Amino acid sequence: MENDENIENNSEKKTIWSMEILPQNISDVSFIPNFIKEIYITMIPGGAFKDTVDAAKYIQSIGKHAIPHLAARSFKGKEDLEECLRGINEAGIERSLLIGGGYSKPAGDMNCVMDLLVTNLFEKYGIKYLDFAGHPEGNPDDPNSEIHLLEKLNWAEENKISARIVTQWGFDTELTNNWISRLRKKGVVNPIHLGIPGPSTIKTLMRFAKVCGVSASATVLRKYGLNLSKLMFVNKPDKIIFDLQGYDQLHLYPFGGIEKSSTWLNEWRKKE
Repeated sequence: MENDENIENNSEKKTIWSMEILPQNISDVSFIPNFIKEIYITMIPGGAFKDTVDAAKYIQSIGKHAIPHLAARSFKGKEDLEECLRGINEAGIERSLLIGGGYSKPAGDMNCVMDLLVTNLFEKYGIKYLDFAGHPEGNPDDPNSEIHLLEKLNWAEENKISARIVTQWGFDTELTNNWISRLRKKGVVNPIHLGIPGPSTIKTLMRFAKVCGVSASATVLRKYGLNLSKLMFVNKPDKIIFDLQGYDQLHLYPFGGIEKSSTWLNEWRKKE
């Protein structure tokens, strides 16, 4: 599998970050620090893919790299996907994150990422690089998520496409570190970007944990100083990051808001 020549030891350089936003929060992009170069745009269940494409075009126009999510189960068919890719291509975008999508029922005949890949449309529309979702704590929508991740990475290697892994966020760093170690032992050398929950209250984190299938046991929360009795106290992810190992970049989910997350990122950068 792919080897990235730019991988360095985490402790020898400034942490490289990316951030994820919702299409409707595009007006808050101005808060994002200059050192954040890559911005991922979600494709929301029930939303129009045009919203994701329009947000991606705007991000490209201000000099950052837009990486739109492409959710397999959101497309009605190959024609729908092609229309989306055409819009992405017009913005000069060369990378996308491919996901199955949190849809209870597919909009068409595409049900998983492999269904997107076998269309062979990505090269046609200038997508040279792909990101695949990783789930250190497992994926409630896919009990075989690790096997399927390896299948996608193998497909990318066979088709000579550069691929990275961008993970779901989580609290359990020991489980995440073991997941990375397991992938490396299986021969995976693709860059791994770990998802980090931005500064937010316990109430907000618990809500997103339920939606994202993230384990949020009281034991794990207490380990990182997250007090279940203080629902409105804003928690920062510093200790979580400190305990993580073996990653190449970090990816921030700004659950507490883009402005608040950006302020914290600037503070984090000053301490490095």
